[in-house]
Amino acid sequence: MDEKIKKKIRELRAKYRIPIPEKGVPLFQPGIDESCVATVYPSNDIRALGFKRAADILVDMVVKEPGYADDLVYAVGYLYRMYIEVRLKTILESANQISKTDYHHDLEKLWIKVKPIMETSSQFFDDVELEAVEEKIQEFFKNDPFSDAFRYSTNKKGEPTLAEIRTVDLKHLKQVIDSLSTPLEGSYTAIFEDNRGE
Repeated sequence: MDEKIKKKIRELRAKYRIPIPEKGVPLFQPGIDESCVATVYPSNDIRALGFKRAADILVDMVVKEPGYADDLVYAVGYLYRMYIEVRLKTILESANQISKTDYHHDLEKLWIKVKPIMETSSQFFDDVELEAVEEKIQEFFKNDPFSDAFRYSTNKKGEPTLAEIRTVDLKHLKQVIDSLSTPLEGSYTAIFEDNRGE
């Protein structure tokens, strides 16, 4: 590239404060600005909650700024799916029923192991709620079986992902996930509290 063009580009970047990558500057470093320092915990529970909270924040943003919906639907779908996946795994972990082979993305297989645990872990929800949870997990699995549909437009075979979905009401999705989270969180908390009482 011509030196004059390079100089002009540098001037424009400086003028409009466009950030440029710098060699030697790490992505992850200990915090300096305390208002924006996150603590990294060795906990899947906080990860599950973080995935859900991030999706909730994005949906709330879309409600205020609808123009972002088409860009953010993929992040929202992925984050809610990860919330469900990680929460199912934390339920297995809390019940001491997780094995090395359970660290996969197959919601259906995880649900088969989690359902009997949830049936006995809490008195705060009934069989009808559990059936609704199962229905939602199956719907997510049908549309995103390998946890790649919200990340990529095609799967490993080159087939289109999310082929049966044309539009998503993000506000509705958030409400349904909120209803789903009640028994998931209740079950996890009940098992966690039972383990603490032992």
